[in-house]
Amino acid sequence: MNHGGDVWKAAAALGIAPEDLLDFSANINPRGLPPRALDRLRSSASNPRTLSFYPDPSASVLRKALSLRLDVPPEAIVIGPGAEALLNPALRITNASRALVPIPAFSEYRRVCEQLQVQFVPFPLSRAADFQVPVDDFCAAIQPGAVFLNSPHNPSGAALCSSGVRRILDAAGTARATMILDEAFIDYVPSASVSSEAASRPGVIAIRSLTKFYGCPALRVGYAVAHPDTARRIARLLPAWPVTQFAIEALAEALGDAEYAAASILENQAARQQLAEGLTALGLVSFPSAANFLLLELQPGMLSSSNLCVSLVRHHRILARDCESYEGLTRGRYVRVAVRNEADNRLLIRALEQELNRR
Repeated sequence: MNHGGDVWKAAAALGIAPEDLLDFSANINPRGLPPRALDRLRSSASNPRTLSFYPDPSASVLRKALSLRLDVPPEAIVIGPGAEALLNPALRITNASRALVPIPAFSEYRRVCEQLQVQFVPFPLSRAADFQVPVDDFCAAIQPGAVFLNSPHNPSGAALCSSGVRRILDAAGTARATMILDEAFIDYVPSASVSSEAASRPGVIAIRSLTKFYGCPALRVGYAVAHPDTARRIARLLPAWPVTQFAIEALAEALGDAEYAAASILENQAARQQLAEGLTALGLVSFPSAANFLLLELQPGMLSSSNLCVSLVRHHRILARDCESYEGLTRGRYVRVAVRNEADNRLLIRALEQELNRR
């Protein structure tokens, strides 16, 4: 698996419906869409008039909602069909010949570098340091070109504080490098975000997801924040109608639900701690995380990551993310699991206990 969330392939292999699987391989808010947003989606989808119109190509309602949330001008916001879809145009406008990337990393960083013939320069993160980016060493490694920085980091969940990120942004500016800041999971630790600063800081492009935190990945919506001139250049490389009107209206409604956001953060913190404690009790290493997922290290003598993930889906209909495809991680030793609700997390712990004792 290059990515989590492929319930369709797993369900077809088992001869079951996708909804019969419990998906821990994709990091999605288990709350789902906020109620008002879900009502708005239902209303829009059932309206024949809405179905007969093209979407608003500027996604003005959604950009306005984001503008109010982030306190940046709408002109600094670009809406795209998922955060991943914004990586290629963001890198493309830099005209970079090289890109510095902390590894392990989201596989799409290497893929977009290959698409644009940009040299992928890995910066290995230390397992002993819990895969935290060493700010001073990373700053010293920055050269002209592009720099990818992912906070919270995928797959470990490690997050840099905002001051650490700003130091890296300053170093990139001094080196005349463009920073592509991936904050796909920053909604779970908003105090660490610096994406709002990208609107007035040339050379910084912040990319964020909407559908992970708001529990609706099927809608595929992400956005970038950048200086308005940079934002316009990115927008010109996207489809004329990048997202549906249904997604625009539903997520604009979701952004207005402050209670949902606050509750999601608190629930995730509590569930993450309980899950980490339960997994550690099984003898697994659970790395510190600020996000809605945990990176697990299997100990010598345990099943390999691929065998464990296969057993989980075959015997328990649970999908977990085998991390073999992550560059920079020891093969066969790492698994990533989402943080879901308390009941689902208990099912995962029980299934893991059975499989680890089965070996």
